[in-house]
Amino acid sequence: MDFKTDCSGKISQIDRKMKAFKFLLFALVVASAAFSSCKKSGPAEAMITVVDSTGQRISGALVTLSQDSVINPVNNVQASANQVKQSDAAGQAFFSFKLEAVLNVEVVKGAKVAKDYIRLEQSKTVTKTVVIR
Repeated sequence: MDFKTDCSGKISQIDRKMKAFKFLLFALVVASAAFSSCKKSGPAEAMITVVDSTGQRISGALVTLSQDSVINPVNNVQASANQVKQSDAAGQAFFSFKLEAVLNVEVVKGAKVAKDYIRLEQSKTVTKTVVIR
């Protein structure tokens, strides 16, 4: 076996491995850039529609979205996500929050009360129909 052939064979193997490594590194960089650019950063929104038992939309109902009391164990700060809106002529109330959350929904119109929950998703508007009886 010739020394030059042996050395050049090893060098070409190393060269191929380096090219493969560079390609994989490049693919990893491209993939991480693609996934990080897809990060959702918009508000989490809710559209609550208030209807009666016949399906008629109810305007003027008081709609409350609130979070159960959550206390951060690190700094003992209480998280508070609470918004109150009145349903419009179409029986709808629109809410917007910075972050995803699972919230309680309470609708009050006169003596009638309805309770439900909603799971908000980042950068999406989640709709919920609440039947008040």
